Amino acid sequence: PEVSAYVTIMRGCDNFCTYCIVPMVRGGERSRPSDEIVREVASLVECGVREVTLLGQNVNSYGQGVAEELDFAGLLRRVAQVEGLLRIRFTTSHPKDLSPSLMQCFADIEPLCPHIHLPVQSGSDRILKRMKRGYTREHYLRLMKKLKAIREDVAISSDMIVGFPGENEEDFQGSLSLLEEVRFDALFSFKYSDRPQTAASRLDGKVEEKVKLQRLQTLQSLQERITLEKNEVQVGQTTRVLVEGPSAVGGSQLSGRTPQNRVVNFQGPPELVGEEIPVLISAGYAHSLEGVVCVEDNVSLKVVKERSWCGK
Repeated sequence: PEVSAYVTIMRGCDNFCTYCIVPMVRGGERSRPSDEIVREVASLVECGVREVTLLGQNVNSYGQGVAEELDFAGLLRRVAQVEGLLRIRFTTSHPKDLSPSLMQCFADIEPLCPHIHLPVQSGSDRILKRMKRGYTREHYLRLMKKLKAIREDVAISSDMIVGFPGENEEDFQGSLSLLEEVRFDALFSFKYSDRPQTAASRLDGKVEEKVKLQRLQTLQSLQERITLEKNEVQVGQTTRVLVEGPSAVGGSQLSGRTPQNRVVNFQGPPELVGEEIPVLISAGYAHSLEGVVCVEDNVSLKVVKERSWCGK
């Protein structure tokens, strides 16, 4: 059985960011009833799933437009009550809709992983306005401070677009300085490209392809350094890892994720898949961590004591 599963809680989007085609392709926001979502989560847990990720184009606006009594924070609290569910994640969130009640969930709901994906897209107010994102750089930075005040160990990942129409060097430097200030745990970055029927495709000030590529490489290089530094700080610490399966590294290595969504590779027998185990981090790299299983006196780790990993 799968260790992790995705559960769609809503479809569509009402935001109409100028670069995005989703509202035209998928229509407006439509939330699923909470009872239906909870039943699906419970069914998955009965089949062996330990972690669910709640999916939506903008989960923060869950419950709007339907006869649903719960907002997203309320839905999280209901899902957390499903017996046997170990971890909850969600994606994606829109900064303009990140409410105080939702942020408080990171302190109040034990199964909720301390990780949020909060796309910023640009560090320039001028570009954010052209994108119609509905917030400013300063608003985003205030959200970061509030999140850290509520849950100090929360990990924050984001999306960023370079080369948006009209982006000049000053705008791009604003994005770089935002990365330095926030120090995201992970970043998904993209070169802007026109999407048919979007407002951005009709904007003037198109950025040359070679400039977009240079900016993307600069941005990714900076984020890789930041992620490496943050991962190296993990060395010597013990963290809980939900074991997901064989590692992409190969051999007898297994792979799993920390509550903060960091990938950890380590030696271990396949019987550990599906267990949440303590792992001592021994090395930090740009895209993953390496660790050693901490043997504890519990049932899930008896296999660690009883087996050798060299096949003997």
